[in-house]
Amino acid sequence: MRVTAVVVGPDGETLLVLPSGLPEVSVADEFWFFDVDAPVRALREQLGIEACVLTCLDDRPGKTAYLMVSIGSVPPEARWVSSFDHPLVEAARTHLALPTDSPVTPAWTRPDWYAEAMPWIDEQLAAAGTPRTGVPDQVRSWGLSNVLRCPTTKGDVYFKALAHSSTIRPARADALPLLFAHEPLLLQRLSEARPGEVPAPLAIDEERAWMLLPDLGPALAREPDVSLWIDSLRGHARLQRSFADEADRLLSFSCVDRRLTVLDRELDRLFGPNPATERLEPAERAKLPQRADQLREAISELAAIGVPETLLHGDLHPRNLAVRDGKVLAFDWTDAAVSHPFLDLVTFVEKRSPISTDPRLKDAYLAEWETYASPASLCRALELAEELGALHQTMTSLHLSDHVSGPSAEAMVRGATGWLRGLLT
Repeated sequence: MRVTAVVVGPDGETLLVLPSGLPEVSVADEFWFFDVDAPVRALREQLGIEACVLTCLDDRPGKTAYLMVSIGSVPPEARWVSSFDHPLVEAARTHLALPTDSPVTPAWTRPDWYAEAMPWIDEQLAAAGTPRTGVPDQVRSWGLSNVLRCPTTKGDVYFKALAHSSTIRPARADALPLLFAHEPLLLQRLSEARPGEVPAPLAIDEERAWMLLPDLGPALAREPDVSLWIDSLRGHARLQRSFADEADRLLSFSCVDRRLTVLDRELDRLFGPNPATERLEPAERAKLPQRADQLREAISELAAIGVPETLLHGDLHPRNLAVRDGKVLAFDWTDAAVSHPFLDLVTFVEKRSPISTDPRLKDAYLAEWETYASPASLCRALELAEELGALHQTMTSLHLSDHVSGPSAEAMVRGATGWLRGLLT
């Protein structure tokens, strides 16, 4: 893939230009535009430019373009200019000219943001006894979060800034609410309530929705040992069960209310005119009314089985679980909610991770819930949760689309449409 970078200085005014024009690099493997680790690394290794992504300017098959800010070295043949005739530069200037309170414009898309964030990171790392030893690597950046991997004297530490209703304005006044937990606050409170069962932040800034997390280890997706996968689901079920009677407490932690009654109320909106249903074929839209009736019946049947609604991770997949010394912890809790716990398995079981489809994993997870229902009823509950989990994911993506812009918004609408199509097949 080809990556083009419009690199500005920390002042946001000057542009970095090479003798060949705007910096361009080649990345061997395909990547999602928000997974910026590979393009940022390629820019450093191929051209000697150290920079961080501010925003994605263009994302098409085979090529991606970013607005970036210089954070370190540049090649000796580069020059800083005040203007350069190129469509991407015009797009970058348009973004940089936006007022600071513009809707769907996270603070980390501003060149001067790093001058605020880096001192905070260094202060917190020093206080934790793990001072930074090098330039951070940017791991992810898009409309929902910005993640940096910071090398320290005691290993990598991850900094995350995220979009939250307290930090970002929606696209319009009548936007759907942002269904995101305040992850730094949530993890602080969850880790205090259940020590060792969720990641404990090294530091948080509640007002700015920032946090530092230790390196939790390799992703579960890379582990060949099925026993670790089984343990991960058993542990997750036990964590969920421990909050079975504490819905109000979870809501106070910043979990979003996504209980089955909420899904029921949202059906008309999710299956009515919206950016996702507009992308369906006419024959697909014709199926929506009947499918809505079936899903309402599924909601009633699932509720009657008796498994309590409790803590839901909301995006539990094998790359959002990490393994360290045989212990598996889930991270990326931005979609945390109060809902039916079985909805978490709709994202956990996936074709790209064959071990996740091993029936022993499902059996181990369901065995943790036998206090509430018979094995046969639990199996039926899981069947119902598979389709209602798709409805839950449709709702998440559709609501998020009002709080991001550009490629991030397109990704949300595309995701909602994909989940809807899955419900109709």
